[in-house]
Amino acid sequence: MRKLLLGTTALAAIATIATPALSSPSISGAMEWTYESRDPGNAVAGASNDDFSSDTNIAITFEKKTDSGLTIGMVNNLETIGDDNANGVASDENFLYIKGGFGHINLGMDDGAGDRLTTTAHDLLGPDAASDNAGGFTGSGTGNLADDNADLVNDIGDENNITYMLPKMGGLEVGISYADDGDAAATNADETSIGVKYSFSSGAVNGSLHFGHNTISGANAGDGSTESQTMGIKVSSGAFSAIIAKAESDVTTAITTNITDYGIQYNVGNGLTLAAVGTQIDENTGGETSDITSVSAKYTIAAGLDAYLTYHDYDYEAGTSGDTDDDGSVTYLTLKASF
Repeated sequence: MRKLLLGTTALAAIATIATPALSSPSISGAMEWTYESRDPGNAVAGASNDDFSSDTNIAITFEKKTDSGLTIGMVNNLETIGDDNANGVASDENFLYIKGGFGHINLGMDDGAGDRLTTTAHDLLGPDAASDNAGGFTGSGTGNLADDNADLVNDIGDENNITYMLPKMGGLEVGISYADDGDAAATNADETSIGVKYSFSSGAVNGSLHFGHNTISGANAGDGSTESQTMGIKVSSGAFSAIIAKAESDVTTAITTNITDYGIQYNVGNGLTLAAVGTQIDENTGGETSDITSVSAKYTIAAGLDAYLTYHDYDYEAGTSGDTDDDGSVTYLTLKASF
């Protein structure tokens, strides 16, 4: 009987050695429910100008460490977004990452280095800032205003790319990304993006400098390339934070959008945070402009449950673009639950 037990124990030990340890998945999620109320300056007869919408994300992550010291992981972020009814579930991000002493490599559909390391004053607002779900502040889209915030405008977003982040050197972070547009005749608009961030502190003040640059080659052989770049600074001390950022982006090889935004945030305490942001946008040829003033309040109801109230007042002037002038406002009330 003892021999049988010893034999069984030995077999179990051998099986444990032969079977590689499987990594357990990590699952996180968040949902935003939003009420939107618009007061457009070019109101359409009969339009209610209010709406409900929701945005749900579920991120599934697998990660394991190898004997050589590498960390290998895979992420799939599933998103369902819609207003009148729920749309189908789509993979918002899916990528492989490899970490080690050499730095960090991402392969797949994820934000590029320019998006990760740059900043805009709209980062101080809630989830319905101009840099997130909000919109409509730059006309109907037929003009030449490329975006409504001073982040890196043309950037590698959740598209298939390779990103390399160098190891952090003191307060310096540097990354580069490359996305191939495709192999067809008119898909030569490949993108190269770089991002740089330098963090510093002086006494009670913490801050960071941000720079990003993106180049898109011509879609067809012989076409000129277009570029975007942004510079920003963020400082914080105690309950106060402030960001100033300036960006420019080529709409065509002859037309450029210029954007400046600046804002301040104050943590009142007891779960309440207030912010205010100003944004100025113009293009270099036809007099098209937009001025946006944004204020927001965030209140933490409970751990993992936040309420946001965001108000945008905008004045869009079409210039010679052929679009329609619009002087209006938008109010958002959002509840966000994180798990």
